[in-house]
Amino acid sequence: MKIMTRFNSLEKYEKYSLAVIIIFSLIAVYLTSIYHVSGDGCWHIQAGKFLADNYKIPSFEPLGRDEPFWSPPLYHIFVAFIYLLFNTFNHNVANFAIKFVSPIFGILSLIFSFFVVKKLANSKIAFYSTLFLAYVPIFIDHSVISYVESMLVFFVILSVYFLINDKIFLSGMAAGFSILTKYNGVFILPLLVYFLYRKHANKKIFYKNAFLIVFLPLLIAAPWFLRNWAIFGNPVWPFLNFIFKGLELKSYSQARLQNLFHPNFVIFTYLGIFGVPDGNYAAFSFFNVPYFKFLLGFWLIGTLFFIIPLIIGFFIKNEAAKKQKNNLNSGTSANKVFFVVWLTSYLILFLLYVVNVGWSVSRIMLPAFPALAFFWASGYDKLMTKIKFGKMINLLTILVIIGFVFTSVIKTNLATNAWKFYQNDFDWVKSNTEKNSVFIANGQCVPNNIERSSLYAINENLRMANYIWINQQFKLDKRSIIEDNQLKLIESKNYDKIYSNKRTNTIIYKIK
Repeated sequence: MKIMTRFNSLEKYEKYSLAVIIIFSLIAVYLTSIYHVSGDGCWHIQAGKFLADNYKIPSFEPLGRDEPFWSPPLYHIFVAFIYLLFNTFNHNVANFAIKFVSPIFGILSLIFSFFVVKKLANSKIAFYSTLFLAYVPIFIDHSVISYVESMLVFFVILSVYFLINDKIFLSGMAAGFSILTKYNGVFILPLLVYFLYRKHANKKIFYKNAFLIVFLPLLIAAPWFLRNWAIFGNPVWPFLNFIFKGLELKSYSQARLQNLFHPNFVIFTYLGIFGVPDGNYAAFSFFNVPYFKFLLGFWLIGTLFFIIPLIIGFFIKNEAAKKQKNNLNSGTSANKVFFVVWLTSYLILFLLYVVNVGWSVSRIMLPAFPALAFFWASGYDKLMTKIKFGKMINLLTILVIIGFVFTSVIKTNLATNAWKFYQNDFDWVKSNTEKNSVFIANGQCVPNNIERSSLYAINENLRMANYIWINQQFKLDKRSIIEDNQLKLIESKNYDKIYSNKRTNTIIYKIK
């Protein structure tokens, strides 16, 4: 009864937002339940399980990449805690449970994003922004897959939420936790300082609070920066290594300004936002889907329709926000500047990634998606109030959202079934090799699936390994495919072939 009374006391757009959050939560939980860990998630999960098994943070241990462990560890600590908790009951249950770290933080991000936008605008704009954030494909994906972005986005939003509610210390703590989740968290600090600048006319109070809001997050993150500086010679290794001149192995040591002028910059970014893995259009050719070109055409039209309110939102005055006061600047009306600063801060980071890393970095903008959601909401509200076909726009928006969700379900099912094709190979390894054995297995996902330590296929590693995994047709992680010269070397040594699956083309050799 109390729940119904509380629900009935909500105003209309708060009820709508709650419905959106509940539906999103059900979708995220379902997709996570069928999702098979892949991509960078394999590395993150392995690091978390290593921490749980050894009670220490990894450094140069083999975890599926031919590089040391450098990532800020908060996500992995959380995975380790969940893994330890459930592994006391059942190992398979533990492996299933750790997948739910991302949806937990994805749902929390959606909730606190609503509170932030409602505080700075109104409940109607907050509802529309929640609708955008919940169903834009990149946010759905990263609320399911085992990447760190979901936790990062949550702590970024939480830091903003605390600050606009005058909880400066808690805001600084949340910002610090965002940096301990991923380096990118530091780029929320300019927004927090800007907010304080607009809020405090008294410069002494501003300087005091600004110092706290910057110093506290950096203090929280400092041990990790110092650790990486001591080990790798670069506090943010492997990034910006052309500045710090740290360890060169797998670092990003060049500034390629030409990346900003390549067509793939726009294409990869756009496709990444709408759910194409890494924004790479080559992913379209991975699966054979009936009527693919026809469906692709509809999908592209849907993405273009969905982005129209965002474009409109960038170029209109935020009339809805003017109707409600807030605490940005001693009671002045809300405006777009706050969200422009939020967006700009992460746009700068995004461009640095493009120059230093490559084009497949759409997810770098995820912490700024609440700001994008605000602009989309403003544009959508403008459409609803200025045109005669509001009901049709609503209907088309619902159909596009259903299409996005349907695409996510199909995509997740196809990927999961592709991994299941190799399940017999993975199970054989876990049943017939020692848990502490070492495999030669390139890539980061084969080691995660066989749950064995792994080394890359180079000559000196052959002396340290017990087994070799070979599958030259393994398209799910192309990095697992061994180079021809290394394959010839392995075959020349006449190792014992102890497993062969002609259906999957997997071969396993025993070295010793």
